Amino acid sequence: MRILYLMTEPFGFGGVQSDMLALGKAYSDKGHFVAVATSPGERVTELEATGTEFVELNMRFWSPWRLYQLSRALTRNVESRKIDILAPQSVRTTLVCWVALRLFGLGRAIAKIPIVTTIHNIHNPVHFRYAGHILQTCCDYVIFESNYERDRLLASGLSANNSAVVHSGIDTERFKPRPPDPLLAAEYGLDDSHLVYGIVARFSEEKGHDHLLRAFSRVVRRIPEARLLLIGDGPLESDIRALVKALALDTNVIFTGAQRNIPEHLSIIDVFVLASTRESFPLSAREAMANGVPVIAPAIGGCGEVVADGVSGFLFESANERDLESKMIQMSEDAVRKSCAKASLERATRLFGVDQWVEGDEEIYLRFLS
Repeated sequence: MRILYLMTEPFGFGGVQSDMLALGKAYSDKGHFVAVATSPGERVTELEATGTEFVELNMRFWSPWRLYQLSRALTRNVESRKIDILAPQSVRTTLVCWVALRLFGLGRAIAKIPIVTTIHNIHNPVHFRYAGHILQTCCDYVIFESNYERDRLLASGLSANNSAVVHSGIDTERFKPRPPDPLLAAEYGLDDSHLVYGIVARFSEEKGHDHLLRAFSRVVRRIPEARLLLIGDGPLESDIRALVKALALDTNVIFTGAQRNIPEHLSIIDVFVLASTRESFPLSAREAMANGVPVIAPAIGGCGEVVADGVSGFLFESANERDLESKMIQMSEDAVRKSCAKASLERATRLFGVDQWVEGDEEIYLRFLS
């Protein structure tokens, strides 16, 4: 098949971008032609190294005229590359595909090209209100990462017959259990005496770093040797640093900045903590589990599909700092932590591997092509 993925965000760091890297490599290795259309970002070279073609096309539009221009540009790219299936990754890109193929392509061969959308998450309540109806009209089929997101869209106008859940996967060869990296641990002043909690997330409001820090400040009173590794950067970093200082956690909290070698960082973390107030199907939690790290996550969105509560980790009431503190204390016990770590690895391997994901999506794409 000759498939064109379409994204609204630049090709930098993010969950959808990681998905495109994995799918691009998998389908290129299978002999398919794969291209990704979006605006440039830091990971374009990495994408092209997988055998995937990058198509520079800013998929955002802010007026009917811009939508018209974008749809014409998309038509030219589809025809020049002989694309036979479009895979938009959002409601916005789905609408562009529909205008290009079904409206302006009416009566031409491109009008018959299947549009199979993947929905990762829809946070904006205004977009969510109309998303189900738009998808029902503007694409042939919808793939969801999680049952949580699918159920939400079924309630807003999407037909159950036109959708399915295929859990997105992670590279279990890259993310796998490994001994702690001694050089990395030494760089951050960590040794065997420390119990290391960690999070990989941008410093943005929905990631709940403030809740995590306040809960951790009480954990430290009971476990002075506890450390918290904050991996990432973002617009609220200065606010988070100020909160660390106000809570007198300078010794216990370690800022690493944005990192590329996430598996190595996961190797020095004992417990992964996700404190978000908004989540769909968290990639970082699944990567931690594949590394054999137990996860604490909020009981929102699709987190319950990722973490088996009380088995591979714990779920807590989102934004409830006392509940989060309690779960962090429970996970400090060696026996609990080891049991959850083993279950995390087994669950990630069984449910979130790349093969199941690639084959699930491919079966749907080929069904429409046939």
